[in-house]
Amino acid sequence: MIKRHYAWVVCLCGLWLFVCNMGLCSNILSVYLPFIEAEGLSDSMGSAILSIRCLFSFAVTFLVEFYYRKLSLRRGIFLASLIGAASAVVYSAGSLASPGGSAFVYYAGAALGGIAYGLGAIYPVSLLLSNWFHTHRGFALGVSSAGSGVAAMAFSPLVSTLALRTSLRTTFLLQAAFMLISAVAIFLLLRDTPAEKGLLPYGEGGAIDPKAREKEGPASLPKTVLWMLALMMLLVGGAGQAFSGHLSVLTQSCGYGARAAATVVSLQGLVLVCSKFLSGGLADRFGSKRCTSLLMVLFILGCAAVQLMNGVSLFWCFAPVCFMGFGASVYNVGPPLWAGDLSDKAGYPRLLKWLQIFYNLGGILFSAVPGVIADHTGEYKSAYVLIACMMLLSLLMLRWSYWRGLKKA
Repeated sequence: MIKRHYAWVVCLCGLWLFVCNMGLCSNILSVYLPFIEAEGLSDSMGSAILSIRCLFSFAVTFLVEFYYRKLSLRRGIFLASLIGAASAVVYSAGSLASPGGSAFVYYAGAALGGIAYGLGAIYPVSLLLSNWFHTHRGFALGVSSAGSGVAAMAFSPLVSTLALRTSLRTTFLLQAAFMLISAVAIFLLLRDTPAEKGLLPYGEGGAIDPKAREKEGPASLPKTVLWMLALMMLLVGGAGQAFSGHLSVLTQSCGYGARAAATVVSLQGLVLVCSKFLSGGLADRFGSKRCTSLLMVLFILGCAAVQLMNGVSLFWCFAPVCFMGFGASVYNVGPPLWAGDLSDKAGYPRLLKWLQIFYNLGGILFSAVPGVIADHTGEYKSAYVLIACMMLLSLLMLRWSYWRGLKKA
């Protein structure tokens, strides 16, 4: 029997962290949003839930490096996961509050969810994989980050069905129980470094194909490149949060039913999972810049196809989501890969933190924009034109940053 390296157990723990702390704390909110708004919240108030989640994710990003330096990756992840479970408990109380007060309960749940997402997803998983994988890091990152897509694929129809057949409160409480059990299981399995298991990182030692080795980037970047990356991540974060948080209400505003909307989110999750598995391997083979540029182009094409959604044709309901879902993997796979290309090992955590700060800031600034547009126009299609333009600018900025940042390398 072939003995598998424990690095793949850590990789699967990373996948499950993305399921819980990103998928259930963030992405799945797009399925809950129509049910929450049905309790009397306006489009803008519903979008504000996403904005508050982004605000707290952004705030804790400034502390994330200090947080893990004090607690260690394993303990810090466990605490962040418990906060994520607590957010679902708070959400469950929203339906018990008066119509006027329920918004503030949901905002409190969003705040806790934002903290769990900011502390317990991309940053710690990227550092874990950097510790455990000497080669095939892109593939491992793709596998782990596929967890957010797994959450959308598996939980979107389940959440919609439970909310329709039971209640919103019951659905949130079941989610909280699942997240609590997951937090304990991950804590028991996870280890910060291979040394804790008496191992070397995966791929280290023995004969290694030189092409498979991880390449280190420059020790430092010019300030112009750092700020161009910051602006790029601002747009990427804004587009990512606005896109994923409004898929369900976009579908319903185009004339499709609630179940079709849940299917759209689930399909996007399925495509996203496949994309992350594929894109991580492609990045290892062909380079991060080429791979992520292709993903951005596909996402732009998907946003353009949204304009053909008509409430009748299921093809034009699902086709745009397939393109957007495949391209959307750039949001999770991209930043760790870009940080790895544009920094050395010592500078990797700092550059990753820099990118995450502006990604979350972009989510704060833009996540509520589709709801505001819908309040004034009665539809969400126009918002996806804006999202496409933001991604196009991000693509141009990324290409320039690679050209300028690696010029001296």
